[in-house]
Amino acid sequence: MTVYGFHSLRHSFASFCAEAGVPKAVHLSILGTDSRIADRYYTHVSEESQWKAIAAISNRNAPTSQEKIDRVMNLLMPEGKEPNQTDNSTLQQVLKILKEA
Repeated sequence: MTVYGFHSLRHSFASFCAEAGVPKAVHLSILGTDSRIADRYYTHVSEESQWKAIAAISNRNAPTSQEKIDRVMNLLMPEGKEPNQTDNSTLQQVLKILKEA
């Protein structure tokens, strides 16, 4: 049986704040600790967050999530027209947009 205690919650909180982009000063204030302790013991950044950070700086020209959503919505609901029936071709275009880096 795994038992989680107070410090487990502190670790999780610090890591979630770091991954969510909460300013360090804010989560340090909430934790009531200084930076070197939080950096060394509490903050654990996930592998997924590390990959997202690498992707963010390696492909700066990639469309934002909002740009992808706008393009998909334009495919499905062209301006001034009735919504398209979703055919296989449209679905393929949507998938292509969503897979863009």
